[in-house]
Amino acid sequence: MLHSTGALRAILALRSASLPSLSILTYHRFADPSGSELFDDGVVDASEEEFDLQLGYLKRYFNIVGLEELCQWSAGKKLPANPLAITFDDGYLDCYTRALPILQRHGVRAIFFVPTSFMSERRTYWWDRVAYVIKHSKRDSLELEYPFRFALSLSGDRSSAINFVIALVKDRQPLDLARLLDDLSAAAEVPWTRDMDESCASRLIMNWDHVRSLRRAGMGVQSHTRTHRVLQTLSEEELHNELSGSRADLERELGEPARAVAYPVGKPLRNTSPIRAALERAGYELGFSNGTGPTPLWGQRDRFDIRRQTIGRNLPQSYVLGMLAVPSLAPRPRWRSIPG
Repeated sequence: MLHSTGALRAILALRSASLPSLSILTYHRFADPSGSELFDDGVVDASEEEFDLQLGYLKRYFNIVGLEELCQWSAGKKLPANPLAITFDDGYLDCYTRALPILQRHGVRAIFFVPTSFMSERRTYWWDRVAYVIKHSKRDSLELEYPFRFALSLSGDRSSAINFVIALVKDRQPLDLARLLDDLSAAAEVPWTRDMDESCASRLIMNWDHVRSLRRAGMGVQSHTRTHRVLQTLSEEELHNELSGSRADLERELGEPARAVAYPVGKPLRNTSPIRAALERAGYELGFSNGTGPTPLWGQRDRFDIRRQTIGRNLPQSYVLGMLAVPSLAPRPRWRSIPG
C-alpha cells in the first residue's frame, strides 16, 4: 500500500530530514540454482536475480556506505542522508563467486564478516552439519542424552528438528559442541568423517585466497569471531580467543587488523555485558548485532550496538523498501531458550 500510493518516497525523504537513521542489511547465502538444499535453509537469503534487483533500487533510495564511513561516523563525523550498508556474514563461497560480481557491476562496496578458523581448517559450519545429518537420516525419530535427554521427531518436515538443535547450540552454556555433533551423527546413523568435513567445507566456505581477493576488490573484510560461537555463552578466556584471535588471524592474512566484528547469531549486548570489555581489550572500533532494526543517528552513539536488519527470500521491492522506511514492519528474531 505504501509503495503503490507513493508514500514510501515521502517517508524516506522525511526520515532523512527529521528521523535520520542508519540501515544495514545482512545477507548470508544465495539459493541453490537446482532448487535443492543439502545444508541449512535458514541462512539462504536471496537468489542472484533478487540480489541484483535489490541493489538496483536500494541505490536509487539510499546512499550506500562502507566500513570506513561507519568508523568515521563512530568517531563523530556525519553520514550522508539515508545511509545504508550491505553486509555478508559467515564467509560462504557463493558470496565470493556470485555476490562479488553483482556488487562490482553496481559499483557497491559491501562488508564481509568471516569466522576466521574455518578459512584455514576447512571444517563445515556446525549449523550446516546439523542440517545435513538430520536431512539425511533414515530414522523417524532421534533420542539424545546430551546436554540433556531429548527426542526429535523426523517424520514429515524436519525443519523443526533442525531448528531445535541449532537453537540449543546458540543458547546452551557451557556446551561441548563436538560431543553434541558426534552424538547427533550416531543417533541419526549418518556418519560424519574428516574427509566429509573437508569436502563439504570446500563446497560451502571461502578460503584465505578468496578472502584476500575480496579485499583487493575494495570490499571490507572483518571479524565474525574465530569459530562462530555465540558470545553470550562463552567464558572470559573463550571470549579472548574468539575476539583477539580472529583479529590476529585477519592481520596475518590481510596485513591489517579487523576494526569491526559482527556478533555470531547477532544478539544485542546489554549495557553491563562483559563482552563490551572484551571488545575493548581486543581493539575493536565497532560491533554489529543482527535482526535489530536501524540505528538512530541522533543522540549518543554506542559503537558496540550497531544494528542490522535481516533480509529474506522472495521479498518484493515494496516490502524491502517498506521495512527500511518503516522499521516496525520488519520481522524481529525471537531469542528462543531451550528447556532442560
